[in-house]
Amino acid sequence: MASSDSLNEYLWIAVLGCILGFVYAFGIGANDVANAFASTVASKSLTLRQAVVVAGIFEFAGAILLGASVTGTVRGKIFNLSLYDDEPEIVMLGFFTSLLTGSVMLLVATNYGLPVSTTHTIVGAIIGFTTVAKGFDSVDKENMKKIFISWVASPLCSGFGGFVLFGFVRHVIMKSSNPFNTAYYSFPFVLMAGVGIDAFYVLYKGFNNLDFSDKLELKWVLPVSFGFGAIIGFLWLLIIGPWARRRIEQRRAEIDEAENAATEKDVDKLENDEEVDDEGATGNLDAAEADNNQKSPDEDGDDDVDEEEAAPGKSTKKDVRISDHNIQDDYEGTVEPSALTFKDHFNAMAKQFADSTYNQDLFAQSMRENKGAKHIWDNGDEYDEDSEQLFTYIQVFTACLNSFAHGANDIANAIAPLSGILYIYRNGELSKNASVQKWILAYGGAAIVLGFLIFGYKTIKSIGYKLTKLSPSRGACAELAASLFVVTASFREIPVSTTQCIVGAVSGVGLVEGVKNVQWLFLLRVCVGWAVVFVTAALFNAGVFAMFAYSPSLITPSP
Repeated sequence: MASSDSLNEYLWIAVLGCILGFVYAFGIGANDVANAFASTVASKSLTLRQAVVVAGIFEFAGAILLGASVTGTVRGKIFNLSLYDDEPEIVMLGFFTSLLTGSVMLLVATNYGLPVSTTHTIVGAIIGFTTVAKGFDSVDKENMKKIFISWVASPLCSGFGGFVLFGFVRHVIMKSSNPFNTAYYSFPFVLMAGVGIDAFYVLYKGFNNLDFSDKLELKWVLPVSFGFGAIIGFLWLLIIGPWARRRIEQRRAEIDEAENAATEKDVDKLENDEEVDDEGATGNLDAAEADNNQKSPDEDGDDDVDEEEAAPGKSTKKDVRISDHNIQDDYEGTVEPSALTFKDHFNAMAKQFADSTYNQDLFAQSMRENKGAKHIWDNGDEYDEDSEQLFTYIQVFTACLNSFAHGANDIANAIAPLSGILYIYRNGELSKNASVQKWILAYGGAAIVLGFLIFGYKTIKSIGYKLTKLSPSRGACAELAASLFVVTASFREIPVSTTQCIVGAVSGVGLVEGVKNVQWLFLLRVCVGWAVVFVTAALFNAGVFAMFAYSPSLITPSP
C-alpha cells in the first residue's frame, strides 16, 4: 500500500482528472440528458430553454440523493481492486485515461448528433485499462455479466413498458368518446404511482449516508411514499387539475376566436379585392385616354430627362429612394463602435448564443435531414388536441421524474473515476465503498446542465424527431416507462444506460400504431453504435493507458 505522501508526484493526475471529469460530465449532458428530454421537446410540452431549467433542478436532486449509490458500483465493482493494493497509482492513472478517452469519444459523437451510451463508454474504457494492467482476469465477471444483461434488458423492458402504457392510453383514453375528461380523471393515479415510487427510492436508498438512515425501515417507507403520492394526486383533483382545465378551455376559446376572426378577415379582403379590381379597370381606361391626349410627337423631352439624370448634383426619385434605403441600412446595421454600449455588445452576444443553441427550429431541421421521419410525422395518427394539451402537464411531470432518475444514475459515469482519483491521491489506498463528497456530485451536475444547454440540440433531433412521431401523450408514456426503470436500476445499484431506456421506450410507444411507425433502420444504426462505442472505448483506452504506463521516460528519477 502506498502512502499519500508518495503520491505527491501524481498531483498532475488529480488536477487534470478534475478537468476531464467536468468535460466528460459536459458530454453526458450534451448527449444523454438531451436524449432524456428529446420526447418532451419534440412534443412541444417544454421548450429547450424550459427543459434546461428543469434539468438544472432535477439533475442536481437526483445526483445528490441517489448518485452516490451507483457511483460506488462503477468505481469499485467493474474490476478486482485487490490486485492493485500495492499499486494504487496504476488505478489512478487508469481512471485518468478512461476520462480522457471517454471525453474525446463522447464529444465527437455528440458533434455528429449520435445518441451513444455514456455508461458503455466509461465502463468499456475501464475494462480496457485493467486488461492491459493486470489481464482480463482482473475484470469482475459476475458484476460485468449483470451489467451486460442490463444493457439488453433495459431497452427491452422500457420498450415493453412504453408499449403497454401508451397502448392503454391510446385505446382507453385517446380513443374514448370523451378523451379529455377520461385523461383528466386518470391523472391522479399516474401521480400517485410516479411520485410514490420516486419518494420510495429517495427515502429508502437516497438517505443511506445520513445518521437516521437505519430508522427508515421498509414497513414505514413504503406507506409513507405512496401516501405522499396519493396526496399529490388528490391535490390534482382539488387545485392543479381545475387550474389546468381552465387554462386549456381558455386556450381553446382564444384559438376559436382567432380562427373566426381570420375567416372574417379573409372574406372582407376578398370582397375588397373584387371592388378594387372593378375600380382599377375603369381607372386604367381613363388614364390611357389622358396619356394619348397629352403625348407630344417631339422626343426632345426624353433627351432632357437623360441630361438631367446625368447632370452632377441632381437625382431622380428613384435615386432618392435608393439613398434613403442606404441611410436606413447604415443606421440599423453600421453603427460606430464608440456608440455601442456594453449592454449592446452583451445583448448581441446573447442573441447569437441563443440562435446557435436553444433557439432553433429543430423540427424543420430534422424533417429536411430525414425524409423517412417526415413521412412518419405527416401520416401519424392525430388525437384530440385538448387531451394532448392536458398531457403536456403529465409530460412535464414525467420529464421531472426522468431528469431525477438520470441524475441519480448517469452522474456516476463521470464522477466515479474522478472520485476514485481524488480518494487515492488523498489517502494513498483503494476502497470500494468510500463515500462520495457532495461537492463532487454537484460539480458533475453543473457540468451536465451546461453540456445540455450548449450542445443538447444536436442529439435531441435523433431521438425526438427521427425515430417515430411524438406528441404529449406519446412522450409522457415513454418518459414514465424509462424513468421508472432507470430509478429501479439505480436502487439495485445497476448502472444501466439512460439512452437505451429512452430509445426503447420511444420505440415501444411508436410500435403501438404499427410496425411502419418506427424507423427500424435508424434504430438499428443506433443499437449498432452502442456496441461499437463499447468496443472502441475498450481498445482506445487500452492503447492510451499502455502509452502512459509503459512508454520509456527521458527523465530518470534520482536515487
